Amino acid sequence: MKRIKSMVCISTALFTLSAVPFSAGITAQAATGTGTTSDGLRYSYDTSANKAVITGYTGSASAVTIPSTLANCSVKEIGKKAFFYKNVTSVSLPNTVSTIGENAFYGSHLTGITLPSGVTAVDQYAFAFCSDLQTVTISGAAELDLASFWNCPSLTSVQVSANSKTKRDQIAFMECPNLTQVNGIAPYTTQTDSSGHTYPVLNPAAETAIRNHFSRSTDVKFVNDFCSLYCAYIVDTETDPWMTQTLKARQLHDWLVRHCEYEDKNGIEQNSDTENFVSSAVFLSCAMNIRGNGIGEAVCDGYSKAYNMLLAQAGMECYRIGTATHSWNIAKIDNQFYEIDVTHDDPITYNSSGVVVPDNTFGNIYSTRYTHFLKSHADMKVAHKNKYNNPELCDYNIDHHPLLGEAPDNITALMAQCTVSLTDTNQDGMLDNDFDMDGTAFGTDYWEDILAYSMLCGRYFGYDDDLNDHMPEALYIMHQEHHGVWG
Repeated sequence: MKRIKSMVCISTALFTLSAVPFSAGITAQAATGTGTTSDGLRYSYDTSANKAVITGYTGSASAVTIPSTLANCSVKEIGKKAFFYKNVTSVSLPNTVSTIGENAFYGSHLTGITLPSGVTAVDQYAFAFCSDLQTVTISGAAELDLASFWNCPSLTSVQVSANSKTKRDQIAFMECPNLTQVNGIAPYTTQTDSSGHTYPVLNPAAETAIRNHFSRSTDVKFVNDFCSLYCAYIVDTETDPWMTQTLKARQLHDWLVRHCEYEDKNGIEQNSDTENFVSSAVFLSCAMNIRGNGIGEAVCDGYSKAYNMLLAQAGMECYRIGTATHSWNIAKIDNQFYEIDVTHDDPITYNSSGVVVPDNTFGNIYSTRYTHFLKSHADMKVAHKNKYNNPELCDYNIDHHPLLGEAPDNITALMAQCTVSLTDTNQDGMLDNDFDMDGTAFGTDYWEDILAYSMLCGRYFGYDDDLNDHMPEALYIMHQEHHGVWG
């Protein structure tokens, strides 16, 4: 029995030896293994792949230099959780590193990081919760994944190469409330129009970085500030103090329709691209002139967030509701809750091939419609053709722009208060025969409406036309003149 075992061992050894290639009398057997450097860097290596991976750190130094080779292999990766919650303040990376692994520096005390040009992938949560991180430099064509830089409250400045990017369906920069510098400059400036209104303008030198990374970010200071300024400008220029909330809601509804179109899936673009549904979607894409003529693009989440923000800027209570496939708004306007779906009021639709085309059924391609404006819950269900039943509150956990507000305690109770629709038989978005535009139905303030009717006909339209069909035109004229019916 012992002899049989010995023969098996000898045969196995001979087979193993015969499998090892020889060259010029030197054995070139591949090897894998692990090790720890004298300064506490733990690593694994694979000589066949010429790859070493930093897997952990047990040292006490706060400044760490990663060597370019270990065990005669190139150091190509900072592995998963390698510096997870480690008390390191600086790490110098060699150009051999191509990947920063998931959670690699999560919760560490880095104050700055430079990713050399060799880095091509920054995995999920790689630098998340780095509370001391102040500066980031990305030198090469790195692609950032979900929450690569999440909750970095001390981050103030980033330097990113033109060929780096965040994955189109992810958010890399999240909750960076003090980030104000991109590539050494302010990402936007402000200008003043001929009427004295201030508005934000993206800095052209930062636009590529914004397009590649920050159009897909949430809760980044300069993005939030830009959108807040943009909303303030829109409300200042599209509404007047004399307007009722209903008229202001209509004006802001119309601005959104004029300045945004639904995602057209041009080239590599998809509906699922993060830039379509973050709170900045409409405002940044308009500012970057994505569709030309100052028009941006979004999907329903982007529309509903933008409208939420505009109504909030105008002093109205507004929330976002929806299903797994669509979202819209519920808002308290002139003391009445309504539902509004600006996406479905935008006269741009898909054809049978999935290409966005003007919906000429509704006339002028730049016009709007009001089939989903100020509706009761029941009437919105009809307008949606029963496609989106049982809506719930949309997710308030990711995007926290101040104008989006806080989630209400009971959205079901608010939807239950959407019991009436705006009386609007000609579907122009205005209360029927409300000639003095005070939001009161005709007959309730009969003499005021009669007097306003006479004044508007005499001043603008004559007495032969149906004035109710001219009220949008009257509103436009008075907004241009910045006065109401009574001056």
